Amino acid sequence: MLSNSIEPEVEIKRHHSRAPWSYAALDLRQRDILARVQAGGAGALLLSEVAPVITIGRRTNPGDILLSPEILKRQGVELHTTDRGGLATYHGPGQWVLFAVDSLARLTGDSRGVRLAVNGLLEIALEVGRQFEPKAEIRSGAETGVWGPHGKFAAVGIHIAQGVVLHGLCVNGFRTSTSFVGLRPCGLDLPVGFLLSQVQPDGQPEGQEEAFVSLGESLRSAALKKFWNRESGVDGVTSSG
Repeated sequence: MLSNSIEPEVEIKRHHSRAPWSYAALDLRQRDILARVQAGGAGALLLSEVAPVITIGRRTNPGDILLSPEILKRQGVELHTTDRGGLATYHGPGQWVLFAVDSLARLTGDSRGVRLAVNGLLEIALEVGRQFEPKAEIRSGAETGVWGPHGKFAAVGIHIAQGVVLHGLCVNGFRTSTSFVGLRPCGLDLPVGFLLSQVQPDGQPEGQEEAFVSLGESLRSAALKKFWNRESGVDGVTSSG
């Protein structure tokens, strides 16, 4: 891709009870970046671990959500309707969400490069995924995403607003008690994969934090190189509110 002369902002946020970070808040933040890019300013790489949520894409089949909003809420999972393409999926603890919010021209060298942007996101997930799962592969069609032997561990869904890319990529690190509850993710009756070891149902086991942080650092570095032709050059992945 072309060298990008405008440095992107890098924001890394993780949800904690003392500093909540929801997908809805992330969505609002990307709209702020959208307005800035449309005014000629810098884009941003937004890397987040959000509170448990099922996001509903434009092609979602209502039958893919298996529990009522009330039951999901009692289990700690919100519902959020988005303008991205694709079907319903889950985001939450143990998963990184990566948004490369910038113009298609900057990200891909082509102001109409929607497919280039999607492929770039898949390639980021594949590159990073193979650090943890050497047999990872990109699939297309109804199974679009990045898969390992145990299932799909990365999904992509974007929206283009006046030439600017919104939404992006999610990559599963480890399973928690809310992961993909009450959902046929992406409309598939196929297994969901996780790059890190499977965990106890109450959440993250001892020692998993370091591996999850490393996964986030790898995603950040790969995205900066893929889309902005930049080496990492920023502080490591940390918790922020």
